[in-house]
Formats: sequence, structure tokens, C-alpha cells
Amino acid sequence: MRSTTPAVTERAHLTDGLAAAVRPREREFAVHDDTLRGFMLRVQPGGTRSWIVRYHRGGITRRVTLGPVGSLTAEQARAAAFGFLAHGKGGGLPVPATPSGPTLARFTLEYLARRSRAWKPSTRETVEAYLRCSILPVLGSLRIDGVTRADVARWFYAYGRGRPGGANRSHEILRDMFSRAVDWGYRPEAAGNPCNGIERYRRPPRGRLLGARDLARLGAALRRLEGIRPVHVAAVRLILLTGCRPGEIRRLRWCEVKPDRLALTDAKTGPRSVFLGEAARALLRALASTAAGEWVFPGKETGAPLAENALYGFWGRARDEAGIVADARLYDLRHAHASHAIMNGESLYTAGRLLGHRNPVTTNRYAHLDDATLGEAADRVALAVQRKLAARFPAPERRRGGRSERVGPRRLDRTP
Repeated sequence: MRSTTPAVTERAHLTDGLAAAVRPREREFAVHDDTLRGFMLRVQPGGTRSWIVRYHRGGITRRVTLGPVGSLTAEQARAAAFGFLAHGKGGGLPVPATPSGPTLARFTLEYLARRSRAWKPSTRETVEAYLRCSILPVLGSLRIDGVTRADVARWFYAYGRGRPGGANRSHEILRDMFSRAVDWGYRPEAAGNPCNGIERYRRPPRGRLLGARDLARLGAALRRLEGIRPVHVAAVRLILLTGCRPGEIRRLRWCEVKPDRLALTDAKTGPRSVFLGEAARALLRALASTAAGEWVFPGKETGAPLAENALYGFWGRARDEAGIVADARLYDLRHAHASHAIMNGESLYTAGRLLGHRNPVTTNRYAHLDDATLGEAADRVALAVQRKLAARFPAPERRRGGRSERVGPRRLDRTP
């Protein structure tokens, strides 16, 4: 009796019954449709079955997933494949099939279960808050395989009129969700990510550069406040000396302090090492001489680190005491560390490594330069250009009648 499983190269009329009957093998294989060239059923070793369309562009064979078996019927997938192939050989979107996948709200449950394993608890809280308050109330009832760019654009620009920053953050979350939906077979690959092509809101850069004068005034203010708030003063100084994030310093444990570095176990991007200069090492040695407990900067409550509100409240007082602009943030001390590293001759790459950045583009946003540094740079560049303009070189020679003749400036008062 003939097996119901077609051979790898066999063609068959793809139907829902055939898709259910075909059995997985040790390796992935595809069954080609006998009526529509390029339309195939892909069967993976784990048993996952999906409808795909194959086409050629620029001499390269490409395959696009239309959707999993169960989310699309064979006829719906065939119609989508036909539309995709008919529209410029895969150059456009397929003819839309009737959405049959889970709603965005239902897909969110699987998305959080699978993606949040690599997230920090604070990241999951943030994502859940945006989903609950911004995304799902508007888009949650739509089918994941039926959401269009127009749907996302209407939601995004309506939300962004009041909260452009929140709209940008929500857009990041939603874009990642749709990318996973395509990867996991809930959304046809040919339909793409509906978040792509939507222009996000541009926001002015945040932060202030604390120049040499600002740091001098801040240092004087910290010396005056040291007798009143020694723990807070030391925390602010260590943020500036290391370029760490305020939360990384506030929650610093003594077990993370090594002779030449901080071995942070809970940084924003995961565990990382922060190398210490002599000033930072001296500060930590002084603190270690009177340490009592696991926290480098203990808070008022027993066994707890310095409270966030306490540190930020102190920063406001120190900033006012120093006479620094009111919108200067505690986080700007991290910016100052990077900026002064670059102004002292360190490369952008080195400054990024000091801050723990994986992407140099991120460091570029921190690399503020003060007016004095820019003025000195302008003087150096102008002087170099002026020297080149004033340089004297011999005039070029040209040959005339078998002899060389030096070409010089033409005299206008010569008479023929």
C-alpha cells in the first residue's frame, strides 16, 4: 500500500487533508503544489507545518513563509501565494487572506512567556505597563495576522500627539512583537512587520554637559555638604569618577568591589566590569575602612541600600548649592564622564567601553563637548588651513616646442 507521505521531489495538489496526513522526517522537506508553481508545504522534523512560496529574484532563490497550517487553510494560502507571485514576483504584499490567527491580546501571553526569560524584572514591568495601558486597549482585539501598517499608524500618531516619548517606546515593543510573530509562524512572512516604515517622533536630546566650571562648583558644594550627608556625597562622586549609572552605584555591594574594578552583577546590559582610576580606588578604600554591611552606600533602613528618592533629592540640593542649571540631571554625571574622557584625548570606542556600551552610536549621544574644547579645536583647524593656504610650491611646468616652460602668473600689462 502506498504511503500517504509524498517523496521529497513529488508534486501533489496541496490540500488541508494532505497537510494533516503528511508525516515529519529526520530532515526538513517540502511538498510542491502541482497547480501553482512556487507554492509549497514545508514540514519540519519537529512536526511544524507551514505554507511557503518560493520565487527567484536577481538569480537568487528566496522563500517566504505565508503562515502555519491551522492558521491558514490550503486555499487561503494558495490565494496568498498567487497574489504574492503575481505582484512583481514577490515584490509586494500577498493578496490578504481572511485573518485566522490569534488576537494580539492572546498572542501577548505567549510573547511575554517566551521573551521575558531574558529580561530583568524592571523590563518586564515596563513592557507589561505599555501593553496594558497603550497597546492592547486599541489593537488587542485585532488578529495578529491581519494587522496592517495603517492600523499601527492610526494608533501610533493618535497616541503620540499627547505622549510622543510613550508612543516611541510602545512602537519598539510592538515592532518586536510582530517580528516574533513572523518568526514563530503566527504571521505570514510575506506580510512583513506592520511597524516598519512608520516615522517615529523626534525628541530633543536630553541632558546637560557639566563643563570644567560646573565640576569645580559642584566639587566645592560637595565639600560643604560632606559633613551632613557623607554617604550621598560619596555616591555622587563615584558616579562621576566611574561613569556608572546612578542605580548601579546606589545598589553597589562590597562583594562587587575588586582591587582594580567593579564587577557589577546587575547592570542594565547584564554583568560587566568597570575599571577604576586611582581617585575612585582611594574613595572606595576610605569607605571600606568604616564599612558595616553588604552595601557600599547603605540607606536608613537596616539591610537596604541608599534609597532612590534620597539620592535624587540630595542631587537636587547639591545642584542648587553649586549653582548649576536646574535641568541638570544626576544621570548627566555619566555623560560628563564620557565627555571629559573624549575631551582629554580618549577615543569614542574607549569611552564607550568605559561606559559599558555595546554600540559606539550610543556613546556618540553622550559625547558632549564644551565651548572651550570646541574653540580650541576651531583654532587648530583654522591654523592648519591657513598654513596650507600660505604654503609656497614651485609652479607646474608645461612643455612647449620640445622645451620645458615654467607656468607662472600671467602679466596683464604685456604688449604683444
